[in-house]
Amino acid sequence: MHVTAVPSLLPAFRAADARGVFSKPYSYDKDNAPFAIRELFWSSSAKGVVRGMHCQLPPAQAAKLIWVSHGTIADVAVDLRRGTTYGAVHEFILSAEEGSAVLIPVGFAHGFQALSEGAIVNYAQEHEYAPATDTGINWRTIDYTWPLEVSETSPRDESLPALDAFDSPWVSGTR
Repeated sequence: MHVTAVPSLLPAFRAADARGVFSKPYSYDKDNAPFAIRELFWSSSAKGVVRGMHCQLPPAQAAKLIWVSHGTIADVAVDLRRGTTYGAVHEFILSAEEGSAVLIPVGFAHGFQALSEGAIVNYAQEHEYAPATDTGINWRTIDYTWPLEVSETSPRDESLPALDAFDSPWVSGTR
């Protein structure tokens, strides 16, 4: 199984008319599929909320496909693979209106900030959620300035280790 080396924006099929919008942010291609979807999640966040930066460790590591069904977010992925790209930050602005998706490969922490009120973010991932391997890095310790003042986070996200203290199981160039 191959997942791209860095987060990638996937163009969406989008059709709009007087009734509204129809969008397809992802299409399975059995010959080139980045992964098989095992679980789907969604969250709703108030404007300014930051959720992240999350990942799952082996053996439950999981690539994620992220898209927005309501509102707009700043979607952020941080490279946690040991090597020259460790700590590199990738940002994508995702909106329901645009309809695109981002593929977050294994070895990256993922998080986002809601830029609109009531942003609904959808996650499809290749492995079941495994609480014992669920971790991440503290959002305050990455080299990124959030677009809005951070209005709220979770106690769990505040307690995650700093980027420079994270003991990564991944190496750049491997899955």
